Amino acid sequence: MTTLIGSIVKSNTHIDYVCQVFAPTEREEQPGLDLYAFGTFVAIALDDGEAELVGVVYNTMLLNAEFGNLGPRLSLRADQEIFTPDLMYETATLVGVLALGWQPLGGSVGGPQQGVPRLAAAVGAAVRCLSADEIRRFHQDAQGQLALRYTATLLGLNNPLVPALLLDIIDRLSLLFPQQQNMLLVMRNNVAWKSMVQPAG
Repeated sequence: MTTLIGSIVKSNTHIDYVCQVFAPTEREEQPGLDLYAFGTFVAIALDDGEAELVGVVYNTMLLNAEFGNLGPRLSLRADQEIFTPDLMYETATLVGVLALGWQPLGGSVGGPQQGVPRLAAAVGAAVRCLSADEIRRFHQDAQGQLALRYTATLLGLNNPLVPALLLDIIDRLSLLFPQQQNMLLVMRNNVAWKSMVQPAG
């Protein structure tokens, strides 16, 4: 079952996208908070229909059109829901998504690939959550070994949220790859140590 959480509204760079989470007026069932939480793996549809980007949620931004609007009101909020229901949802939840690679769709040839994708998503592209099986498959190389080739790209972004994101990813992968616990623990300790030392000097 496909779990859609929203659609792309803009990009900051070739791998940094902004997804607007569906509002109550857009879907009968609102996506749960856990579906777009920090560290959640998602897929972004591509126009070619042969592949989709694989990314991870790394940031949340809240938009409120009424913020700073302290003018007089002619009607109560409860009345606005009756007379102007289309104006009620001027708030939006946006999540930042970093593209980590891509994966083929359906009968397309090849397997998941980590790294900077050649293709970019378009405005309006659907964003969905990845299943545990898809996350596991994305993190295996051709020989079935655990792979995190996107780590260097994330660390190179110089974003203060990246160390916490990597720690969260490692913790999630520890549950999916119990046989790789030792390797992941070493990597986790290394990322944690760097996150404490680098800001200091």
